[in-house]
Amino acid sequence: MSHTVVDREQRVIAYMLGAPRGDPGWKDVAPRANAAMAEAEQECGFPDLHPDNTRGNYPVLSTGFSYGGGPSHPFNIPIYNVKHKSAVERLLLHPSFVRYAGHINAGVSTGASRLYKHLDEALYDICQDDPTLRKPFEHSVFPAASFNFGPYAATVPHRDSRNVPYGWCAVTALGNFDYKRGGHLILWDLKLIIEFPPGSTILLPSSIITHSNTAIQPGETRRSFTQHCSGSLIRWWTYGFRTQAAMEEEDPELARQLKARADGRWKETLGYFSKWTELRKDMAEF
Repeated sequence: MSHTVVDREQRVIAYMLGAPRGDPGWKDVAPRANAAMAEAEQECGFPDLHPDNTRGNYPVLSTGFSYGGGPSHPFNIPIYNVKHKSAVERLLLHPSFVRYAGHINAGVSTGASRLYKHLDEALYDICQDDPTLRKPFEHSVFPAASFNFGPYAATVPHRDSRNVPYGWCAVTALGNFDYKRGGHLILWDLKLIIEFPPGSTILLPSSIITHSNTAIQPGETRRSFTQHCSGSLIRWWTYGFRTQAAMEEEDPELARQLKARADGRWKETLGYFSKWTELRKDMAEF
C-alpha cells in the first residue's frame, strides 16, 4: 500500500510507493535485485573503508549524466575501473532494476505530475541539445542513479545538496534485515521514523530534508538503490544550455528576468508539489 507525507497545506512532499497491484511476481524483484548487487560486490572487490563517501562507510557507484563540479557542460558520469563499469552495466540491464525504474517513474508521475512534467521537459531538451548524454534507464525521468553497496549500507544524517532542491529523489532499500529492529528511515526535519523493509521505495526532496538510516543487526545486510537529478542540470537548462556567467553576458534580458523572479522562486517551485486533493486533476491534465 502506498502512503503520502503531506504538509499543513496538504501538499504531497514525500511518497512511499506500494507494490504494483495485481503483480504476483513483484515479491521476487527485491531479492533478485539484492542478489545481483551482492554478486557485483564480489566481482568489484571493494575495500573495507570508504573515506570519500561522506554519507556513510559503504561503496557507491553512480551512473547516468550530471553537471557541476568543474566541467563546463553536462557530462556522462565516468566509471574508470573496468570491473566497476562492467558491474554497473549488468545491473542496469538486470530485470529487477529495470522494473524498479519503471515502477518509480510511474510513482513520480502519479504523486507529482507537475514536477514530473517539468523535469521531463528539461531533461528531454538537454538530451536533444547533447545526444551523447545517456540516462541509466530510458523509461525513467531521472538522469542519474547510484548503487549503494553493502554489506552494510546505512547513511549518516545528511542532505543531498547537489540534487534539485524542489525535486524528488528515489530511495529503494535492499538486503536481508529485520525491518522491525533496524534499517528504519529517519526524516529528521519532519520528526518521522519510518519502518523501511527491503524492497521499499520512498520519493522525497532529499536536498532539503535531512535523512538517515538506523543500524541493522549483526549478521544482517543492507544495500540501496537511488535515482536523482542534479540541480545544476536544471539551472543549465534554465540559462539556455550555458553557464550563468555566459547567460549574463550573452542574454542580459534573460538575466534580468531571472533576477526579478529570484525572490519569489520558492513560491513558484512549491507549485510543483501537488496537493492531496488535486492529485486526480493533476494526473488528468498530465
